[in-house]
Amino acid sequence: MKRMIPVTPRQKEFQEEPCPSTYIRSKKVDTNQHIFLTAEDSFKRLISVVEWHARCCKEKLKPTKMLKKGHVCKTSLKCNDKETPHVFSWSSSPYLPTKDYLVNSRVNHGITCSGILPAVYKRFAQGSGIGVISDENRTSFFNVHSQHIQEEYKYSTDIALLQEIASYEELDSKIDIMSDARHGWRKNAKDTSVVCTGEKHIKLLVVNMLRKQWTLYLKDMRDLGQRRSSTIYMKMM
Repeated sequence: MKRMIPVTPRQKEFQEEPCPSTYIRSKKVDTNQHIFLTAEDSFKRLISVVEWHARCCKEKLKPTKMLKKGHVCKTSLKCNDKETPHVFSWSSSPYLPTKDYLVNSRVNHGITCSGILPAVYKRFAQGSGIGVISDENRTSFFNVHSQHIQEEYKYSTDIALLQEIASYEELDSKIDIMSDARHGWRKNAKDTSVVCTGEKHIKLLVVNMLRKQWTLYLKDMRDLGQRRSSTIYMKMM
């Protein structure tokens, strides 16, 4: 014996309306749409809000004007219910305890640690249309974290130096090092960085930043960097 289960008007509406496809093909006119970065928690929260609204209201949520804050998108979701329209504020990034956006902070962290130049970052961000973090925001982030970066750099290089010293069975107050110069993109680069590593473990020991006004030729800058690195080691040992 078959049992008939009554169908509510809400369920009947869902049955009549087909499920939209998750595959979207962009048209030429849609290639300049808003592009932004989002975090996993914000994406999950958006799904939860939409599910809650679907249970409580038959109207659909639609995004209003989208506001870019760096790489984060902030918008309002509003339904067309005539009596009590529902409005939700949503951002594509969670907030940190400092009230900064997690997404922007993670990008700032990547910019700082990768060594990418500010001009290169701006061209990339503007060209891709994902938003740009302001100069003030990036400078503030760097000022806050520069002390921690310097502490990590000192700890890492100190450990590398101790490991290099321990690898010698007989140490006569000297260790062998290798160096390499990293110039700017152009031949008349205004500065260069001389990187020195241990000869045995090949771990970073020190980085010397040298400016062009100290000498006329890039080769001389590299030699100067090597001499300064050697002097630093003699003082540390």
